[in-house]
Amino acid sequence: MYKASLQFGATTDNLPIIRHFVQAHLRPRIPNSVMLNQVTVAIEELCANSILHGNAEDPQKELRLELRLQGETLHIYLYDPAPPYDLHSYPSKPTLLRANTDRPGGFGIYLIRRIVDKIDIKRRRGGSSVYHMVKQLTHENSS
Repeated sequence: MYKASLQFGATTDNLPIIRHFVQAHLRPRIPNSVMLNQVTVAIEELCANSILHGNAEDPQKELRLELRLQGETLHIYLYDPAPPYDLHSYPSKPTLLRANTDRPGGFGIYLIRRIVDKIDIKRRRGGSSVYHMVKQLTHENSS
């Protein structure tokens, strides 16, 4: 099993660092560049949602991203100090969810659902949350 971990403050300034971390650790393990980029987008969207919505861009709040590769299965964990949000409250396609703007909402969640094979959210003791995404890296699922 391969494992890599990154701890970061809840600020959007860390998104390029997250992207670099994911690419640096997964590029040697995911030779399919399209799949690598898709996985990177899903991880960035999850982290951005937690930074912006769950933690209100508070750099004092620490998140931890963990990548675990077991055979052909990639497990992505995001440990977040904020309470979990309900993924099931978002429609399967982005819609106008925001009351104060005409911009569509839920597009990041839509992308995540399209890219990964599974996503779960668990509330942890103390009100924090852990997000777990699973992606099969076999060629059959690389589209």
